[in-house]
Amino acid sequence: MNTQRRTIIIAGQFFVPGSLFLVKNEDKERITIQRRTKNKERRTGGLLAAFTLVELLVVISIIALLLGIIVPSYFSIQKKAKVTKAKVTVKNLETAFKAYLDYYRAWPAAFGGGAGTEMLKPVVDILNGGNSDKMVFYEFDTNAVANGALDPWSDPSADESTWRRYRFQVDNYDNKINPAPDGSGTILRSVIVWSDGPDRTNTSDDIKSWD
Repeated sequence: MNTQRRTIIIAGQFFVPGSLFLVKNEDKERITIQRRTKNKERRTGGLLAAFTLVELLVVISIIALLLGIIVPSYFSIQKKAKVTKAKVTVKNLETAFKAYLDYYRAWPAAFGGGAGTEMLKPVVDILNGGNSDKMVFYEFDTNAVANGALDPWSDPSADESTWRRYRFQVDNYDNKINPAPDGSGTILRSVIVWSDGPDRTNTSDDIKSWD
């Protein structure tokens, strides 16, 4: 037996036998559109979810690729920046020491510590205006005033045992530094300044004012 209901048109309206409802033409069209939309959403829902997952994987892959490029470049740039800062600082410190000698015509006792003297707080104080005439030969930042002249590879917030300060050596008023701290022989200067560099020891990567 065919149980499918038939729709009867009465005065421009649809009447479904066995039902108490009359459905107008425009209502029937709206109901049909809603049903088609729901059916389409059911058919495409899984595809859209899968497509979104693929997009997510692509984005993650792109981010990982960019990080692989950016992170090494960042550390390389950071290392170069520290080397550049150290090179500028050792040159400027050497100039400050020479200015002190030109002004006072003698080295203070604090400068005579021999080869590789660290730039501790007393040395910083003298160049920073803590001398008899209050002359400022080099303006240090607050960290240097408190801790001595730390090089760029030293973190003031870390343990003091990890710090490395700039080093210097002055002459005996003969414009000669002998022997040179790097073993290169006599250096014809009244003062030299250097940093132990990234590896924190006296090796080829030292940053020197006489280079």
